[in-house]
Amino acid sequence: MQYQFNPYIGLLIGSACISLVLGIFALFKRCNVKGAKSFILSMFIVTIWSGGNALEMASLDFSAKLFWANVQYIAYCYSPVTLLAMSMEFTGYDQWVYNKKIIWLAVLPTITLLLVWTDSLHGLIRYDLSMDYSGSFPVIDKEYGPFFYIHALYSHILNFTAWILLIRTVFFKNSIFKKQAAVLLIGISFIMIPNILYISNLSPIQRFDITPVFFGPAGLIIAWGIFRFKLFDIIPIARATVIETMDAGVMILDLQNRVLDINPAFEKIIAMSVSAASTRQVQEICRKVPELLKICSDENIHRSQFSNCSNGRSRIYEVLLSPLTDNQDVLIGKLVVTQDITEKAQIQQEHLKQQRKLAATEERVRLARDMHDNLGQVLGFINFQAQGIRQELIDAGTDIASSKLDKLVEVTQSAHDEIRNYIRNAKSSEPNLPNFIQTLTECIADFKCKTGIKVKLDLPLSLEGEKLTPLIRINLLSIIKEALNNIAKHAEATKVTISFSNSQELLCVKIEDNGKGFDLEQQAKKSRTKFGLTIMQERAQDIGARLRIQSVQGKGTSISFCMPVEKGEKVDVHEGDVG
Repeated sequence: MQYQFNPYIGLLIGSACISLVLGIFALFKRCNVKGAKSFILSMFIVTIWSGGNALEMASLDFSAKLFWANVQYIAYCYSPVTLLAMSMEFTGYDQWVYNKKIIWLAVLPTITLLLVWTDSLHGLIRYDLSMDYSGSFPVIDKEYGPFFYIHALYSHILNFTAWILLIRTVFFKNSIFKKQAAVLLIGISFIMIPNILYISNLSPIQRFDITPVFFGPAGLIIAWGIFRFKLFDIIPIARATVIETMDAGVMILDLQNRVLDINPAFEKIIAMSVSAASTRQVQEICRKVPELLKICSDENIHRSQFSNCSNGRSRIYEVLLSPLTDNQDVLIGKLVVTQDITEKAQIQQEHLKQQRKLAATEERVRLARDMHDNLGQVLGFINFQAQGIRQELIDAGTDIASSKLDKLVEVTQSAHDEIRNYIRNAKSSEPNLPNFIQTLTECIADFKCKTGIKVKLDLPLSLEGEKLTPLIRINLLSIIKEALNNIAKHAEATKVTISFSNSQELLCVKIEDNGKGFDLEQQAKKSRTKFGLTIMQERAQDIGARLRIQSVQGKGTSISFCMPVEKGEKVDVHEGDVG
């Protein structure tokens, strides 16, 4: 192969060197930023075009010229695809690039390239090839085949598409990439216009395609955009020292709800790096945090809260959404700032809990005072009057009435003692909690004495009543007392069984009688006026249990429930037993 140098070759080599250096620099310095991969690929491809064109012009024999002409077709075929990809990343069509759909646009260029290297077999690209020595240096004279025009039309459609997308972004859309798109438009125009003039035979320099000479200037313009307008990085350098170190999470969205940037604090929330999240739709990166996605997608929300579970811990965040505008107050995007307020929310919850405790204590004291002033005095008066009547009947020799009054006095005295005990506990900061098993045994003995109904108590040896929380002890005794009271008044039973069973996590209680039973549906209708079962259910809920009642008319009634005793939360008796 023989080569001859001429001044025009120097321009081509200079253009190739510029584009190659820009591609290498972007590869090592800007590889992970937006649009960098398309820019790097474009620079390497146009380097092949400029370098191949220089070597074709320098070659003196036909075979060498034809080889380097074929090499240039690599750039002819693929440069429109890479330029379009780079344009799409700044005009709202970047999903085509990141979803790799744009690869389909490279199918026809690949077919063209295969036809170029096998052109001697079919002539679909070029035919009647010969050397033309009429100029200052020899060139290949040729006729174009039918597929060349298909390739040329397709390539210019891609180029014009990129051009139109950039023009729309620069002049007709409010975009945060307006300046970047303008720089890219100028750079691409430096490539497209000379090529159009050459193909249409309007170029001032005939017989030569001067397009490769402009690759260097075009690359410099785009590179200037990289450094001056941060073409591939729209966030200023101050971001590294401010936003990167913020405890608050920061996310920047454009008008198409694409993620332009996030800081490390926000990366932890969405469990995704900035390189993976950049330019993707907010619906994609926030799909694991649906509450945050709903907030970001609603244009009417400016402040809200959401919760997120990370590393097994639930965190609460406050989110603020602010519009981003340019220096002419034109909306160009949205700023999303999140702040972890978990500790603040816990303090507020604790404050509310203390307020509820204080309110409960005040209500309990008021209720105790009212009971003392009303119910307690009434019971005391009844007890006093019943004892007086009993004494008068004894003095008059009426023993039958006297024995009945004895029971009335005993019941009244017992009720009066319970009221006084409740008042004393309600007014004390440390209530006198009963011994569970002893109190339960006394309650059953009193029930058997008053009603004559047999009661069987089944207590496992492993049950230690004093290990139960105060809330469980008080409510459990109250439920059993209410159940026995209902049996005495309504069941007409002769036998009652109270059985306990416990494990490490649950304590289960079952109360059965052999009485007449009742209709559950009819009883539910009476619940508005009959409060016994309703109160039992409420007390069961207070200790984390669900009351289950089974009754068949003529076959007795069964009441059962289970409650957590180890892993369940221990609720303060003051807070859980109000009223």
